[in-house]
Amino acid sequence: MNKQKKEDLEMYLKPVLYVVIIILILGLVWIIWKYLQNNFEIKQKIILEKQEKQRILKEKKQAELKAKKEYENYIKNLDLESDDSITKFVNNKVHFTNIWYIPKDLVSVWAKHIIDGKWWYIKVRKILKENLEKLSEQFYKDTKNNVIIVSGYRSYIYQKGIKDRGCPDNLCAKAGYSEHQSGLAIDLYSASSEKNWSNNNNLKKYYSWLSKNAYKYGFTNTYQKWLKVDGYEIEPWHWRYVWEKFAKYLWKNKITEAEFYNKRKTEK
Repeated sequence: MNKQKKEDLEMYLKPVLYVVIIILILGLVWIIWKYLQNNFEIKQKIILEKQEKQRILKEKKQAELKAKKEYENYIKNLDLESDDSITKFVNNKVHFTNIWYIPKDLVSVWAKHIIDGKWWYIKVRKILKENLEKLSEQFYKDTKNNVIIVSGYRSYIYQKGIKDRGCPDNLCAKAGYSEHQSGLAIDLYSASSEKNWSNNNNLKKYYSWLSKNAYKYGFTNTYQKWLKVDGYEIEPWHWRYVWEKFAKYLWKNKITEAEFYNKRKTEK
């Protein structure tokens, strides 16, 4: 190749080479820029996700604190005094304000899986009946047995008759002092003795189920810690409706309503 041609070729290739170099440089710059951009976006995404998680966690904690405060206020402000209150407290030392009190919304206890042990005689307050129906449906699914009620609402006169026939104070409330007068207490299957319930396999099975599940429907076993605590002997058959939230509170804290009442009295 002669000198002239070589120079002409070099003159032609130089611009092309420059263009290639520029393209390569621009390509490298673009690659670096895209890498940095992607890296920035990933970091931003991580930061935003972290902030979102923190926001959700904060809102969850705030909601939990609010719910806890509302629950504590609910428990703190429970009405244990008014005769009509679902959580009215009575025991062997605390009576109804009106000792002749009669609930206004008494209904028959009979339902699909609830049997009236006295054949259409037993009445209870409507709210107890509604929640007892829910309990009995689940009880039947789990045990294939109906709930049998042997006692519900008892009037002042009826309770007086029980006492006049000689029922001792450690087993039977005086007239005006009985939870049954509230229309919110029921006796199940056999109002007999703790020993009978401990020795009878069916009754033991029923009590075991109730102990684990009754609170979900608003029921608590009123007398389970003997005379000194609850005012009466242990009664596995005696269940009281007190609202679901309060029943859960008693169950979770493993206390009876008498213990709750006495604690509140000491705090005042």
